[in-house]
Amino acid sequence: MSDVLYLAIVASLKDKILKSQLKPGDMLNSETALMQEYSASRMTIRKSLSLLSNEGYIYSVPGKGNFVCKPEVDIFQFKFNKYDGLNIHIDNVKLISVKVLLPAKQIDRILKLEDNQKAVEVKRILYSDDREIAMEIIYLPYVHHQPVIEDMLKFANYMKPVEEKLAFVLDKSLDITVVMPSDEVRETLNLGQNEPVFEITELIRNEATQQMLQYAWFYVSPRYLSIKAATPKDSEDKRIF
Repeated sequence: MSDVLYLAIVASLKDKILKSQLKPGDMLNSETALMQEYSASRMTIRKSLSLLSNEGYIYSVPGKGNFVCKPEVDIFQFKFNKYDGLNIHIDNVKLISVKVLLPAKQIDRILKLEDNQKAVEVKRILYSDDREIAMEIIYLPYVHHQPVIEDMLKFANYMKPVEEKLAFVLDKSLDITVVMPSDEVRETLNLGQNEPVFEITELIRNEATQQMLQYAWFYVSPRYLSIKAATPKDSEDKRIF
């Protein structure tokens, strides 16, 4: 019965917070007052408050009491895949080059390569109706005796099977900026002299093994990619932890 009661207390206090009956910074009633309000034991009240604290709704100040957290309104949530996010269909991928080499120090450090370990450098172009839409430069750790499968790299989202297999341990980070492209990118994509591009830097890591799987730059004109985000629908995603 106490387990059901403590969850009911949690739901009641959450409801008051979400309806602004308890506002950010407000102090909750004392444990004694909550015991009387909900006809519950001190242990049950403390269990409820602990869960609310763990979920980020309240925080405790020793010697003072429990207070409502201030929600973070500047958190935005968006689902992003640089291939599926294009507003144009990719119907062909052309490999410019696939090389096994000793990478620059920056790449070596990011991929956490062992001493003298090589990397695979892939450069490719994504097309739509024979138009160059995007250019991608990819670095993968090179594993001796493990062949580079060029046929796989001809698919736009070639990492998808890997991502699906490792979904629960995959860690991805993105850095999206607007830059003036290098001469190589400008010429490859037939861009105007002063035409900017999105530069999307992506690092993919196996969180379970700490192995770096890929580091890549993706260049595309803003004409073909738009990025949208919204505050989370679930109020729980707005909390500060």
